[in-house]
Amino acid sequence: MKKVFILVVPFVFVLGFLFNNTADASFGLSQDSRMIENQKEMYKQELANLSFEEVISNFERIHNEYNIGEVFSLKDQVFVEMYAKKANSPGVSLFAVKSISGSRTVNGVTVKVNGEIKDDIQNLLAQSFGASNLKTSTTAGASKVSSVETAVYHDAYGLVGSEGIGKVYSGSISTSGLNTTLTATKNYTGIVAYAVTWCTVTVNHSGGTFTINPN
Repeated sequence: MKKVFILVVPFVFVLGFLFNNTADASFGLSQDSRMIENQKEMYKQELANLSFEEVISNFERIHNEYNIGEVFSLKDQVFVEMYAKKANSPGVSLFAVKSISGSRTVNGVTVKVNGEIKDDIQNLLAQSFGASNLKTSTTAGASKVSSVETAVYHDAYGLVGSEGIGKVYSGSISTSGLNTTLTATKNYTGIVAYAVTWCTVTVNHSGGTFTINPN
């Protein structure tokens, strides 16, 4: 009987040790998950109700700050999830077209832009973006203007390894001139979860530089 007791006690002790360590590990993982979720909720509150200009500014920063395949910070991942277009969403159609327009006057120079930008991110691998009849016009102060560039940017985001969301594609189409019309489509291949397409007009003139982000 003593031998059985001696054998049983160490066995129970080992089981208890394994159980406690497994429980501690599981608890640690759940604690980490809860911390991440709490942090994401804080970012969601912080990023809520951004203006259109603030949204575009953030997309431009992400466009310039990260390389393809580089994992975004948690805050930037939350921003993309909140403001980028989600692939395969019921509210998103194939070849989605958006009419945009905008104008700005600085130091006597007035530039206007209107037309359409478009994208298709609903296919499994083949995606595209572009512009249709996107007209840029310098309607005042043309003699002061040295250049006007109209560019349509498109960034696609997806799973990067197992670490999180990052850029899987980044591209643009553009034209230069005081009075131009941009109609073009660019195709690419990638596994896309989110994407964004936007237009920026950059005006260089004798008094400096200004931009227009038509909405």
